[in-house]
Amino acid sequence: MSTLYSRDQSPDSQGSPIIYPPKDGTFDELVSSDGSVRPHWHGLLNTFSGLTQDARRHAHETAARMLHDDRMTYLARQDNQQAARPWQLDLFPLLISQAEWRQLEAGLIQRAHLLNHILNDLYGPQQLIKNGTLPPAVVFGNPQFLRPCHGIPVQGGTYLHFLAVDLARSPDGQWWVLRDRTEAPTGAGFALENRTIVSRALPNVFTQTPVQQLSAFFQTFSDHVLQFAQHDDPLAVVLSPGPQNATYFEHAYLARALGYPVVEGADLTVRDNRLFLKTVEGLKPVDLVLRRIYSDLCDPLELNTESVSGVPGLMQAIRAGQVTMVNALGSGLVDSEVLLSFLPGVCQYFFHEGLKIPSVATWWCGQPNEQSLVLDRLDELMIRRVLSSPSTAPQRHISSFGTDLSQQSKEQLRRAIIRRGHEYVGREIVSPSTAPFWSNQESLKPVPMTLRMYITASPHGYTVMPGGLTRVSVQSDPRGHWHEPGDFSKDTWILRERHEHVPNIIPHVPHTLHLRRGGRDLPSRTADNFFWFGRYLERAEGAIRVLRSFVERLSGASELGADPEMLHRLVSLLVVQEHLAQRRARRVLIGGARAVERELRTILFDPDSPDGLAKILMNVRLTADRVRERLSTDTWKILMELANVPQEWRRTKGQSIDDTIRLLSRMIQHLAALNGMVMENMTRSYAWRFLEMGRRLERVRHLSKLVRHLTTRGSPEATGALNLLLELADSYITYRTRYKSEANLGAVLDLLLADETNPRSVIFQLVTFETHMEMLPHDRSQARLPPALQTSTRLCTELRLADMVRLSAMNEKSGVRSHLERLIRQLEQGVQKISDEVMHLYFNHSMPKRV
Repeated sequence: MSTLYSRDQSPDSQGSPIIYPPKDGTFDELVSSDGSVRPHWHGLLNTFSGLTQDARRHAHETAARMLHDDRMTYLARQDNQQAARPWQLDLFPLLISQAEWRQLEAGLIQRAHLLNHILNDLYGPQQLIKNGTLPPAVVFGNPQFLRPCHGIPVQGGTYLHFLAVDLARSPDGQWWVLRDRTEAPTGAGFALENRTIVSRALPNVFTQTPVQQLSAFFQTFSDHVLQFAQHDDPLAVVLSPGPQNATYFEHAYLARALGYPVVEGADLTVRDNRLFLKTVEGLKPVDLVLRRIYSDLCDPLELNTESVSGVPGLMQAIRAGQVTMVNALGSGLVDSEVLLSFLPGVCQYFFHEGLKIPSVATWWCGQPNEQSLVLDRLDELMIRRVLSSPSTAPQRHISSFGTDLSQQSKEQLRRAIIRRGHEYVGREIVSPSTAPFWSNQESLKPVPMTLRMYITASPHGYTVMPGGLTRVSVQSDPRGHWHEPGDFSKDTWILRERHEHVPNIIPHVPHTLHLRRGGRDLPSRTADNFFWFGRYLERAEGAIRVLRSFVERLSGASELGADPEMLHRLVSLLVVQEHLAQRRARRVLIGGARAVERELRTILFDPDSPDGLAKILMNVRLTADRVRERLSTDTWKILMELANVPQEWRRTKGQSIDDTIRLLSRMIQHLAALNGMVMENMTRSYAWRFLEMGRRLERVRHLSKLVRHLTTRGSPEATGALNLLLELADSYITYRTRYKSEANLGAVLDLLLADETNPRSVIFQLVTFETHMEMLPHDRSQARLPPALQTSTRLCTELRLADMVRLSAMNEKSGVRSHLERLIRQLEQGVQKISDEVMHLYFNHSMPKRV
């Protein structure tokens, strides 16, 4: 086994040389045919080999932590269900030399212009069909040719604003195009995140290597699309299918990078041939749509009538020239692999030259000679059914590899090709070159590699991103689709000349910038999510405080574990807080303290418990996912730390009482830190106000339940229920400081219900809610208050006029404090009414009702 270094070039003694070539193959990307290392790899290999063991371990730990903290995932189908799969990143980058980059760049720019020319022709004069360059069936038989889009002009003649190309290099060094991605190309956000992680995990390696930067590419894209707006302050949105989409992480990531809100079809509407965004202030005109859904799903009126992701009437707004789609609807026509075999001729027709980067050999079975060739070579080719809608045909069901098929399957495929040959293509199976994979902290090994590169339109033509998304098939079939279980990604480093100047400031197209404050263009769906994000956060805090008190009282130190009355009160409190069903609570109480402890462990530690803490935290996480592009990095990290605490429970041996209390206390600390970030870092926009309104209403709901359960019956002073109530309301110190005596029911009720100086009291929450509500848009010309404000004002008045002595008095006949019971019932019903009124006023067209 030889090392990279000769004896007089050995690295620092603390370092460990990276070994090559491996026993199981060769590095096509790294090693030339004569066995020598390609010149542009020398610098990186020398730097890598000089890393100490600790530095390599730290790099892997940093990358793993960043991937985990950013919750960088994609959704993949497994056992007929979608599941979040963590993104896998190999820190060792793919290097492309400056000379090779110039060849790739020229070929990709040519290809982008070619595909855009084809779309202009096929949705316009259709000369390619008239002169016989393209068979009519290739176009009119393709479900991605959208007839309603024919004849609709696009601004600047630009159908393709952003596209991607999948490439593979054969072991002899020749690059081949595997697939063009023009419909809604994915992966650019992942590529940008890969760069961020690698540059932070390996800062010295990155700075010592002359790598071209990515940021200017995304600024070029943003400047390009904004120039199509019809005024100086355009509204651009990212149209996404929603969080259930496989690459929703990227949608949110790009939206944050570009400053665009993520919306779904239900957030948009068309009025008078104009596309509008539904916001809390009303309808706002939309100028640009960066769509992440298939074209045929965009308008259920004129395209796919079964679509629930689109906007009815969108085609009419496009015809009227009132909105720019990125990419234009129907762009998926040139995404189809059926065109690959015709591109050389089309390139000659438009540009009088050949393709600078050839496509992998492809034969369309709609032609007799080509069909015969494919049938003769069925054992050698990949067969793909291409003339089917991508929105309805799962990719893994449209590809067949002849070498993998049984004789019966081959015969079935042969008959299908003969019967409907125009739907199929045969394609050479490329054996991709191998790239170095950093399999552990010691060595590299060769694995098959493919590369996706990105191209954006610009004021001067097209620009290629100086990087890309490299896929290495470590434990997966390189012939398969991206995001298979064994796939890893790599950062792609395009080298520059060392003397080449790297600008500190990203150049951009100058345009008038109107100063703005307040963040008022808040989509109604986003407002709804922030409202419920606040509610779920407060619900989580209330649940954690209840469970921590429960655990403390079951511990041996408090000596309350054997107190039947206290056990009954605590179990019934779990029922009131909806952590335990009434029937199950009765069975638990029969079993005594041990049964209660077992049930508590289920609520705390079982991720599948329908009423457990895991479900509450899941609601927090899922709602946070929906507003991720509007949360700061620090806020997101705190949320992820909060969500990850339950994983520590599973790692805690025996899950002792002390460990449980410690972890629950940590969760409260995370929530306190999160509340601090909300108060100190969020601008006082509508988003912040809806989050705060949700928190305040949920706190009233939670505290009302506690007061009802612990004080409306019996003698709470004697049983210790008042001390428990003060503890759960985080007001024990306030009470002791103020009264310096044992808990008194009247004083406790006053502190928790009607004291406007206590930030945990019910009236404080309602007054704060009113302050936020007053700042939201509503019809101020009406003489009456909005219904939500009417209800909150009525509740505040009841609390201000409440007589605590009267509320503390018990009805001798019923044994219930009926006046207190009535007040609490009013609070609970009032909070539900306020929540419904807020949802009706601002969210009614957005999302289904939540609880």
